[in-house]
Amino acid sequence: MKAAVMRGIGNINIEETPEPEVGPNQIKVKIAYCGICGTDPENLEGRFGLVPPEAYNQPRILGHEASGTIAEIGSAVEGYSVGQRVACNFRSTCGACYYCRNGMEHFCRSAEGASGSFAEYAVYPESAVYPLPDDIGLDIGAMLEPVSVAVHAIDQANVYPGSNVAISGGGPIGLLCLEVALRAGATRTLVSEPIAEKRALAKKLGADVVVDPFNEDLETLGLELTDGRGFDTVIEASGSVQAAKQAVSLADNCGTVLWAAVYPKDVEIGVHAFLMYVKELTIRSTFVSPYSFPRALNLLPKLELKSLITHVIPLDDIRQAFDLHKAGKSIKILLKM
Repeated sequence: MKAAVMRGIGNINIEETPEPEVGPNQIKVKIAYCGICGTDPENLEGRFGLVPPEAYNQPRILGHEASGTIAEIGSAVEGYSVGQRVACNFRSTCGACYYCRNGMEHFCRSAEGASGSFAEYAVYPESAVYPLPDDIGLDIGAMLEPVSVAVHAIDQANVYPGSNVAISGGGPIGLLCLEVALRAGATRTLVSEPIAEKRALAKKLGADVVVDPFNEDLETLGLELTDGRGFDTVIEASGSVQAAKQAVSLADNCGTVLWAAVYPKDVEIGVHAFLMYVKELTIRSTFVSPYSFPRALNLLPKLELKSLITHVIPLDDIRQAFDLHKAGKSIKILLKM
């Protein structure tokens, strides 16, 4: 099969590789689309903190935001059919360890990963495969995993009917958090984003105020929107360390600050302890999306997702796709197999 194989930092090329074999409890999917996640360039550039240095000595296939059709079914799997349209999670948990049994499946000690999806075929554990409704296209199906991240983020963010929410970052996760927050009842929303095209889309998706943080006073505009109080919830989805720190200042008394991005492994974010004391704030962080995929699947036909897919690029042009992502003006890039 054709796949984008990473061989060392910065080195990714299209190669012919063997198709992954299917185990008894697995499903092979013929990939249709796979989105580029912000962690994919970090992997390629050797910056993703979860990957040990020795892993870069082994060839790898990246990609985890995938949709496609079932090509082969393991002998112990029931209830699926070849040709069925599906979207996929990239991992499956054991259900038996302490964390799985205690409501924290995203910290499973024995999680089973899928094979990489920047390829014509990928193999998934049965529990990581989700049949798509007939009215959901495979391009939209590839948005299931990032939508699940937004669902988990809003679960954590204490968004409720009538609340006001600020979001830093107009990329896929920031804009998806905006859409899900509005459906959760947020009534005053602000999106901070330096790129004009992304601000315009945030406005189209329902943000009351959009701010260019490089040229406007974000904190002053936030106070104007919230009658001088600050935000009930502040979601940082840009990955900017400075924005993560500023989120604390944007929050109202008893507010919730959610760091919903990936930050450099060796960076510390200073927080004023006295400010935490006088405002009685909660700071949380988001790590993947436990218990969120079924609800994310239900939301696929309810959210505006087409507008977030700004580019569809053939797998053969994966280097161009990574360059486009690095330029910063794209939102969601899908690779088409």
